[in-house]
Amino acid sequence: MSAGFDVIIREMLTGSLSTIISVMKVLIPLMIIVEILMVYKVIERMAGSLEGIGRILGMSRNAIFPLLVGVVMGVTYGAGTIIEINKRTPLSRKDMALVAVFMYLCHGIIETGFLFYVAGANVLVVTLGRLLFAFLVTMLAARLPYFRNMTD
Repeated sequence: MSAGFDVIIREMLTGSLSTIISVMKVLIPLMIIVEILMVYKVIERMAGSLEGIGRILGMSRNAIFPLLVGVVMGVTYGAGTIIEINKRTPLSRKDMALVAVFMYLCHGIIETGFLFYVAGANVLVVTLGRLLFAFLVTMLAARLPYFRNMTD
């Protein structure tokens, strides 16, 4: 039994549109929240309080908030936040690369936490292990000559 070409194309288009709408349902409110947080300088205060962690990871304070969003919400939303914040206060190439390294290793703590829970894993151990591993690798990467010599 095979589907016709028109059925396949229709399914691809409706599936793609459904995914885009789902992402927009979260991304647009997130961008509004980011805008509100920037107006009231919440991001600056948060980044200031976490500046020590950023310094250990080799990042500037501007990179902390997009990193947090990416770790908690996932790569898609973290990337959207990076784009939005980068319009206001541009991140250096080094910061962008280090955020990408961290988010590659540890992203979407909430959704993957649920997946690990359903699979029967100890969510706390897996989550803390992922965070620790991403922290160590990013910290080491920041000290590599490639990242240290990175220019804007």
